Amino acid sequence: MNPPRRTASLLLALLVSGSLVLPAAAQSETRKPPAWKTFSEATAGTSGKKILLDVYAPWCGWCRKMQAEVYTEPALQEYLHAHFEIARVDLSVDDDTLRYLGYTVSSAELAAGLGATATPTTVFLEPDGAYITRLPGFHEAGDFLQVLRFIATNAYRTQTFEDYRKGK
Repeated sequence: MNPPRRTASLLLALLVSGSLVLPAAAQSETRKPPAWKTFSEATAGTSGKKILLDVYAPWCGWCRKMQAEVYTEPALQEYLHAHFEIARVDLSVDDDTLRYLGYTVSSAELAAGLGATATPTTVFLEPDGAYITRLPGFHEAGDFLQVLRFIATNAYRTQTFEDYRKGK
């Protein structure tokens, strides 16, 4: 049986206005983390995009929270895909082999070399792999999106993040 048009219109209005709250299980099923590339794929340099490297560890609760609550935000994902190559490395892996700027290192060595001494840490690199900066810790989606914009627009080259946030 089809619902009356008025009920369907009300449901659509509630969805559009954000007044309808889906159960947590339904929300988590529809919001998935991005498709992470390997470090080698992200640093291949073919897209010309900056690189976002998520340094994590499987035992890190804040990493899981970031993966579940931040990287699943649709607006954040859209911005990530438009402006960054994204990859993850596990800080605790020391028996793999990665190539970075002519060096052969493990994930653990790469993370340490980029200053990621704790998890989660987000490292930003130029398209050619040159280091830009790192952002340690968990950050809410809105704040994290501001950081992504700061990096993607090259604002970091001419101003501090605080000035950027103030609109200077």
